[in-house]
This record gives sequence, C-alpha cells and structure tokens, in this order.
Amino acid sequence: MTTRRVVLIAMVAALYVVLTIGIAPLSFGPVQFRVSEVLKVLVLFDPFLALGIGIGTLLANLASPFVGPWELVWMPLTDMLGGLLAWWTYKALRKLALSSAVYAITTALSVAVMLWAMGIDLFWFSLLTVGVSELVILVGGIPLMRQAKPWVCPN
Repeated sequence: MTTRRVVLIAMVAALYVVLTIGIAPLSFGPVQFRVSEVLKVLVLFDPFLALGIGIGTLLANLASPFVGPWELVWMPLTDMLGGLLAWWTYKALRKLALSSAVYAITTALSVAVMLWAMGIDLFWFSLLTVGVSELVILVGGIPLMRQAKPWVCPN
C-alpha cells in the first residue's frame, strides 16, 4: 500500500464524514439522503477506496441517533463489501450505471435489514426510500466522479 493510497483513503473517509454530518438529520433513519454516498462511485475505479468509505461510515455513524453495533459494525462492513461487489461488477462488465446500481441496492438492503433488526418495522419502506436515494446519488454522481477520477485514481 503506497503513501498516496493511504492518503486517498483518509481523504475519502474524511469527506464522507463531513458530508454526512453536514446534512444531518437527513443522513440518518428510514428515509435518508446522504450526499456523501456520491464518493462510493470512486470505489469502482479503485477498490481500496472501499476502506475509506467504511471508515467514513463508521465515523459518521457516531453522530447517528441509532448509534450502536449495527451502525458501527454492520453498516461499515456492508458498505465495504458492497463496494467490492460493485467494483467487481464494473471490472467484469464495464458498466458504471449498473455497477453503481449494485452498490445502491446493497446499501439499501443493508439499511433495511439493520432497521428491521433494531425493531423498526419499516423494511420495505426503507428499502424503497434508501434505494431510490442511493440510485439518484450514485448514478447521478457518475459525471462528477468521472471528473475526480484522474486525480484520485490515475491508472
């Protein structure tokens, strides 16, 4: 792991935290809109940045009204694994929108499962609302992240 990659992981994590907490309470709950999720598109170009998303999720979720093991273990883990699945999809198919949709679906499913497990019986509602939010942010953020790609992922 190069110094450059470690710095990029830290930058992605820090940006994720600032963008998430900056628009709270919209960032938390069964209906959420995290502008920070746009950074997930970068994982499609460099799978190591999934670590930055996971660290950012962990730190941002410390401000969540639902803070606990689900927010501090489950969500960072599923964000990283969802990122690796999306990266693999992009590597195999070279379809940014489809790969971003895979990431959006894994995130929406993770949030819905977490809320259900916490006793908040809004599984289908949160799956739909978080899924739509994620699709809008991730697929809509592709042009922005394409502009960021040369300085973040030069290869």
